[in-house]
Amino acid sequence: MRSLALIGVLLLPFILVDTAEGQSNIRSVDFKNFTFSAHCVEDSPKNYTVKNGEYSYEKQEDGYVDRLFFNVTHIAYGDLNGDKQDEAIVLTVCNTGGTGNFSEGFVFGLKAGKPTLLVRIPGGDRGYGGLRETRVENGLLLVESNDAGENGASCCPEFIVTTKYRLAAGRLVKAGPETRREVVPTKRVTFAKGTTGSTFKVKIPAGEAVRYIVGARAGQRLSVSTDNDQASLRLIEDANVTEGINNFLARLPKSGDYTIEVENTSADDIEITVNIKIT
Repeated sequence: MRSLALIGVLLLPFILVDTAEGQSNIRSVDFKNFTFSAHCVEDSPKNYTVKNGEYSYEKQEDGYVDRLFFNVTHIAYGDLNGDKQDEAIVLTVCNTGGTGNFSEGFVFGLKAGKPTLLVRIPGGDRGYGGLRETRVENGLLLVESNDAGENGASCCPEFIVTTKYRLAAGRLVKAGPETRREVVPTKRVTFAKGTTGSTFKVKIPAGEAVRYIVGARAGQRLSVSTDNDQASLRLIEDANVTEGINNFLARLPKSGDYTIEVENTSADDIEITVNIKIT
């Protein structure tokens, strides 16, 4: 018993040190089990307490079910105010039972050993300003958000916009111009002289997609096929499309460019052979 007591005495200082360090480091805060004051779709914020990163509410009302889901989607850390201490940046998304997914971001710091909201990051609904990811570089906050583009829809963002912010006097101030890149990499495909098609291999990461642009004339037929049933094919522009297994045939209504999307629907990276032909 004396030996056990002695071990307890020896371990006590280390336990106390670990606890003190936890209170002085934002990284020790468990934001997956935390209460957020979030707007969701309300003008005024309400409290949502997540467990393992999720909160859900469901109540039967007269003629409908009132639902709400609130999730933590991304957490990053970095020093934003030059005090040699990290801040935490947390991205969340809120769904009220419909198709809308409304994102919001939070920047937290430690004050008197407690996580304190320093500033909010405005978000949006999916393709219209939805928050994707964030990171800290050289003291600046980089926020990636969605842009549906000129002809896009809220479901399907076409561009990723990266905005740099500086944290100053409790506000996020833009630092330099925004940058844009396509959500799905796009490449133009040309055919060798005297041929009507092209066959090539491509590696696609799990859950991602690539797009290929081809030029054609009105009345021509575009056929596309792959050798892997984990690859989903889609023609972006309107046309009369007949779908098969790992392939489609489209009769093209007008002259111009057409975009073929090849998506990897599996949980693993794949290498596939793509065949594109115009006749």
